[in-house]
Amino acid sequence: MQAIAERHGTMRRVERELARLDGLIARARLRRRLFRGLRGGLGAGATLLVLLKAKVAASLGLKLILAALVGLGLAWPIAVLAFVVIAGFVVTILGALMGEGGVSGSDFDCSWDCGCKRERMKRLKHLIALRRAWLAAPTGPAPSIRRESGRRFLADKRRA
Repeated sequence: MQAIAERHGTMRRVERELARLDGLIARARLRRRLFRGLRGGLGAGATLLVLLKAKVAASLGLKLILAALVGLGLAWPIAVLAFVVIAGFVVTILGALMGEGGVSGSDFDCSWDCGCKRERMKRLKHLIALRRAWLAAPTGPAPSIRRESGRRFLADKRRA
């Protein structure tokens, strides 16, 4: 009888931990979206003010379009980079078909690691997956924050 009560308590603890970890993920997503929107909005607003003052673009519609593109670039730089790359390919192909110069190589080698995720987010998603798997089939010892922290600490000590 005591084993059943202990098992129920363990399941409740793991469910609480899972809810807390899911909350951390949700807050991180919200924070990313808010900062992305703020960054894009401020960039678009600043660009519109500069375009209005400098009279670079002829019409208000063109100024709004340019400001929106700059805001999009500040909010989602990868989307704008993809747009610029696709536009570059189209211009290069059209130039080659029209006979205006040849296709030249680029010094742009993409040697950086842009696609890596943050280590903390990876670990958080791993902890969530462990808890969900254990709750689906509660066999063996329950996942524990203390036990996982100890493993991580020992692994860091061994590397050093």
